[in-house]
Amino acid sequence: MKKVLALTLVAVLLAGCGAAASVKTGLGHNISIGKSKDATAEAEGLAQVDTVMAAVTVDSSNKILGVVIDTAQTKVNFDTTGKITSDKDAEQKTKVELGYDYGMKKAGSAREWFEQIAELEKWMVGKTVDKITAIKDASEDADLKSKVSVSISDYQAAVAEAVANAK
Repeated sequence: MKKVLALTLVAVLLAGCGAAASVKTGLGHNISIGKSKDATAEAEGLAQVDTVMAAVTVDSSNKILGVVIDTAQTKVNFDTTGKITSDKDAEQKTKVELGYDYGMKKAGSAREWFEQIAELEKWMVGKTVDKITAIKDASEDADLKSKVSVSISDYQAAVAEAVANAK
C-alpha cells in the first residue's frame, strides 16, 4: 500500500511542477469474496475479502509509465454459531507488506507473491491496457511465463480501471 501511495505522490508532484504535463495518474481496484466458506461441523467458516489495488501513471497515449499493484487479503474465521474466532485486533497486512511471510515459496512456488507481482508490473510498463488485457494467463506470454505463476485477471482488471480513472 505504501508503494501505491508513493507512486501517486510522485506523479502528482511531477504534474504540479509542469515536468510531465501529459502524465496522468489513476487508481483502480477489484474486490472478491469468492474464497469465503461456510462453517461446518468439521471446520470453521471463513469470510475472506480479496482487494486488489493498482496505481498507474500513463502518458498522453495511455501507455503505462509506472504501475504498482498490491492485494489486501483479509480473512475472518467464525464457528458454526457465527462467533468470530479470528483476532479482531490483529494487524492486517497486504501481500506486499507480508513479503516472504506470505509463504508461496514454502508452499512450493518458485517465487514469492511480491516477486511475481514485481515482474508483472515490469512487464506492464510501456504497454497499453489493450496489450495488457490481450492475454488471459501469464503462460501465454514468453516474458511472463517463467516469472509469474499466479492468475493475473484480477490484476489486469484493476490496472484497466486505474488507466480509465487516470486524470
